[in-house]
Amino acid sequence: MAWFNADDKMHSHPKVRNAGLEAIGLWLVSGTYCTDYLTDGAVPEWFVTSWPKGKQLAAKLVTAGLWETAPDGWKFLSWTEYQRIKTQVIEEKARAAERKKRFKSKSEEQ
Repeated sequence: MAWFNADDKMHSHPKVRNAGLEAIGLWLVSGTYCTDYLTDGAVPEWFVTSWPKGKQLAAKLVTAGLWETAPDGWKFLSWTEYQRIKTQVIEEKARAAERKKRFKSKSEEQ
């Protein structure tokens, strides 16, 4: 399972304060979307516009320096600095599956 990481100092970070609470709500749900679908921080336009005032809030995230615009929506800035990328998540899932397979095999031998 992949997790979306949020810094425990976000509450007082100037970028967060500048974006505002409502925009940070969009940032959070978008982060969990990106993590769930392994988009490496790409936020599709349809996802943003599915939320009330989505484009307006996305603009606040861009102005605050948390997102940048992309051809098909927006993208988190510094995604790879704070989040795992798709290849890392897939590799971790493969390693976990192999560990489970070895454990099950050992259990069956006993």
